[in-house]
This record gives sequence, C-alpha cells and structure tokens, in this order.
Amino acid sequence: MRAPAATIASVAAAEKPADYFPASRRSAAERVRWTLLAAFAAALPLGIAVQQAALALLLVWAVLAPSWAAGRLVLPSRRALPRSPLDLPLAVLLAALLISTAFSPAPLKSLAAYDRLWIVGAYFATYHLVRSRAEVERLVAITIAVAAAVAVYAVVQHFTGVDLSRAIVGRSAGLHAFWLGEGYRVKGFHPSGITYAHNLLFPLTFATAWLTAAHAGGRGRVALLCAWTAMVVALVYSVTRGVWLAFAVVLLLTGVLRGGRPAIAAGTGLVVLLLLLVGVDPGIRARTRSAFDLPANIGRTQIWRANLDMARERPLLGWGYGNYKTFRQPFYDRYPDADTTAHAHNDFLQMQVDGGALSLTAFVALFAVVLFHGWRGRRALAAADPVVASDPIAATPPIVASDPVGATPSVVADGARVADDPTIATEPARSVALGGLLAVVGFLVGGLTQYNFGDAEVVIYLWFTVAILLRLPTLPSGDVSDGEAQRSSPLDPSPLSA
Repeated sequence: MRAPAATIASVAAAEKPADYFPASRRSAAERVRWTLLAAFAAALPLGIAVQQAALALLLVWAVLAPSWAAGRLVLPSRRALPRSPLDLPLAVLLAALLISTAFSPAPLKSLAAYDRLWIVGAYFATYHLVRSRAEVERLVAITIAVAAAVAVYAVVQHFTGVDLSRAIVGRSAGLHAFWLGEGYRVKGFHPSGITYAHNLLFPLTFATAWLTAAHAGGRGRVALLCAWTAMVVALVYSVTRGVWLAFAVVLLLTGVLRGGRPAIAAGTGLVVLLLLLVGVDPGIRARTRSAFDLPANIGRTQIWRANLDMARERPLLGWGYGNYKTFRQPFYDRYPDADTTAHAHNDFLQMQVDGGALSLTAFVALFAVVLFHGWRGRRALAAADPVVASDPIAATPPIVASDPVGATPSVVADGARVADDPTIATEPARSVALGGLLAVVGFLVGGLTQYNFGDAEVVIYLWFTVAILLRLPTLPSGDVSDGEAQRSSPLDPSPLSA
C-alpha cells in the first residue's frame, strides 16, 4: 500500500537540513545572533547587572537558536559543537573544586556557592557563536568604544563626584574622596575603583595592541589614540596600584613582541603612564611611592600571612569553595593590622585556601593552556606556523598560513605592501590576538595583589577575551553569508537530534 503523497511530503520536509528552511528565518537568526553578541561586547565595560543580563540573553539564544533556525524543536547535542581547548581544563578544575567541597568542613554550604560559576558561560557562548575574524574585530571595536565612553565619564566623576549608577535608582553617591589628594576615586559603573580598574585593563590592552599595529593609520588611529588616552587617565584616577603595574607589564611586553617602530610606540605609552603617575596629582604621586613603602603596606602583608596560615591548616584540599567567610576569622584575629578580611588579595593564594594544592594545580594548568593556545594561535595568524587539520583548535577546512587572506585580486596597502604580506593581510586579527593574549597576562599580574578572579565584573570580561583569543585563528578571515554562516555554525540544527 502506497503512502499518501501528503504524508511523504511532510516526512521529507521534516528531514530537510537547515539549508532548505526559509532563507528569511536563517537571516533573522543571524541578525539576532549578531545583535546579542554586539550587545554583550558593549555591556562588558558597564555594571554587573547589565553584563549579566546581556550574558543571560546570549546563553538563552545559544540554546534556542537551533530550534529557531530549523522551525522545529531541536534538542541540544554536544557532538554538534566543535571541541574547545578549554573543555578538559575547565572540567578538571571543576572536578578538583568538587573534591575539595566533598571533604570540606561544610560541604553543603560550599555547594550553595557554585551558582556563581554560571558566568563561565561567557566563554562558551562567545566561542561557539562568533562566525568570522571580521566579527571578532567588530566586537573588540565595540567594547573599546564603550569602555572609552565610560572612561570619559570616570574622569568627569573624579572631578565632580557624580555617580549615575546610584543616582538612577535614587541613592546617594557612593564615591570615596581621594584620601591623598583632591577629587574622588573613580569607579565608572562598578562597585569600587579596584573592580573598575581590573575591568578596564581588558579594553585598554586591546586598544594598546591595535594602536601599535603597523596597519593602523588615519582617522582610525586618531580615534583609537583618543580612546586610549581617556582610558589611561581613568586608570590613573582609579588609584589601583596593582593594575598600574599590570598595564606597565602589558606595555613592556607589547614593545618586546612588536619590535621596531611599534616598540617605540609602546615605550612612549609607558612613559606617558609614568608621567601621569608622578605628575598629574600630588596624591597620585604619593600613592605611587607607597607601593615601595613596606610599612605602608602592612595591612596587605598581614592579609597574606593570615591566608597562608589558612592554607597550612588544610594544604591538600583546602576549606571548600565558598566557605571562606565561614572559617577565616580565627586566622585574621592573629593579625590585627590586616585592613580587610574579604579575601586573600591574591588569585593563587585564594585558590590554595579554597581548594588546596589540587585545585591550585588545576587553576594554573587552565591558564597555562590558555596562554599556550593563545601564543600558538597568534603565531598562526602571523603566518609563521600554519594551522593544520590535526590541530585541536584548527578550523574546518584548515586555514593555511601560506594563503594569508586568499584575496583576489591582491589588496594593496601603502603601495608596496600587498595581500601576500602576511603581516598586513592578517591585520587587525593579529593585533586582536596579541591584545587578548596580553590582557590575560595582565589579568594574572593584577591577580598577584587582588582576587580579581572573584569579581564577576572582571571574570566575565576575562572569559569573553579568552574565547576570542582561542577562537580567532580557527575562523575565516572575512564576513560570511547567511547560508555559509548557518552551514559552518556549531549551532546548525541539521546535525542535532530532534
């Protein structure tokens, strides 16, 4: 008995791959995807409420996108997503923390704190939703532009004391008058100057790498220089010495890695930073000198001693993630000069206290993987180390370094430099990769004097940066059409189980 024609047609329609669904639906899905990514990049320099709202929308779309594109219910499937370099390191770190929790003095209290870890979704959402290098470059440009606008507001904040984030909700300003000079310690839209400075380090590092690139020029360079200047001045007025040091390291490494005239530009940036620290305000100058005054920093050293005592008490598995506030006080009582008991003021020491040597090892290994893949990806973009199909971060089809952009005809830049010059052909992607790599290094340097891994406003920016750093070398160089984007998308519904 033959099946009715209508039944056969309906079954065939249900089995059609995503390419056969209406182009209008795919185009709408692509517009939503890009809009949410751009909104997330714009939200990163803003307050935590805006950041988390943008991230939540992005994660919801990542789950719903396959069903929308297919026009039917599509269940998530891990096999549809490409392998990420951090899948295993993140799983190992989570396992180490869970083992610590299981053997901690208060396992249930520790487990209740794990809801904070959802923000690692910023890494996975960005990594799997971005489509091309051109998109990554635009996302970085957006976040730099918003960060520059916030920096201008922060400079105004220093002189006027205006606090819009609190005024909007009818609360009085929460700024602290600068205790060593005039004006206020700026914080942008964040809860403190320290959090703002650590957040600001990411767009400032991207701007530094982009500004020192050989390809940057004309009005774009002027606009970028203005943004960079505003962010540096805001960083100085944040009065956060740890980030001053981190940014100085970023500038030094930029010069070393760039070489030539870009190294001179990076050196000039370092001179500008130092001149601002010693010349913009007597209070800032005093704050800079205090970094080298051991008695003036006794509060911080006492914090570290208290946390070292905690670490010695439970060296292998720690006290359990989220249990810090429950067990810290007896150790701080030994050091009455400690000026705060909020955390260990050091990422590595805090991880040792929370999860012991097991979790600290996993934490260090995680960032070692980030830096290794980031460095290798930057070399691939520089056409010094071709990306091949066996590379776990390689694209499919593989991106071959001997074909810098595949441009036909050649793209001429400044006359003599054409598309077969990999230095020009892969810009500004190479600068974005360098900025991402140095931003992670800056984050780690800043984490030597502050628990910035515990600040959601900072860590969300970190995961966004890590995602584009690791994803960038695997992406096609230019924009892709809606159809190509859908076919190459890890969220393409066609391979998913319905």
